[in-house]
Amino acid sequence: MKIFCCYTPAHEVLFRDYFCPSLPAGFDVVSTKLAISGSGDYLSPEFLECIREKVALIRESIERNAGEIVVWSDVDIIILADVVPLLEHLAGAPETMWFQRESPRMPDVNTGFIIIRCGPQAGEFFKRIANALEEKPDWNEQRAVNDLLLNGDTPKWAYLPPIFYARTHGWPPPKDAVLYHANYTKGPDGVGQKIDQFKEIQFLRRRGAPARAWSILRRIPALIWRRLFQTD
Repeated sequence: MKIFCCYTPAHEVLFRDYFCPSLPAGFDVVSTKLAISGSGDYLSPEFLECIREKVALIRESIERNAGEIVVWSDVDIIILADVVPLLEHLAGAPETMWFQRESPRMPDVNTGFIIIRCGPQAGEFFKRIANALEEKPDWNEQRAVNDLLLNGDTPKWAYLPPIFYARTHGWPPPKDAVLYHANYTKGPDGVGQKIDQFKEIQFLRRRGAPARAWSILRRIPALIWRRLFQTD
């Protein structure tokens, strides 16, 4: 199964040291390094430029792989199990697209890991996303996708199971998680924050229950502070 991704120089460390080493053998990686400078922090100018390049590449991949199921993944993701058989099983389902849920508490999808059945329906959908981004230069593709999915006439789609986990789902990830998406960072050095998340995931998987307990307990003071003073 083909897994597509694109990344800037700022995110190459994520691609090289975390994303690629985590991929199971059943994936055929198709990667594009974008010549876009800058840190790539969330909603920065270079981030928005990268998003538009990503949507163009998604459209191209749909055209070139008609009739196939492909994966589009951000590189701030690590695979924790062999997900290829599970994704291949989706080929028998009627949906055109599958997305991670952004949070259990909201209907929005996350566009960091998408399964796409390549064909006219998917092609038209992402054409509409590209048009929306032209009209709204301050939007990212996730906002455009959610605006269309939740308010428009779209191809049949579904959420991926919650074992396709993201940081915005809560902490810590469940033991049966098959994927971890470090999709939440706050402030500068987003890449460094994502690497810290990956290192902690690796620590939890090596050390088991005691590490999970420590990981939860050390976050309690900050959680209490936020709830008392509403700093978020």
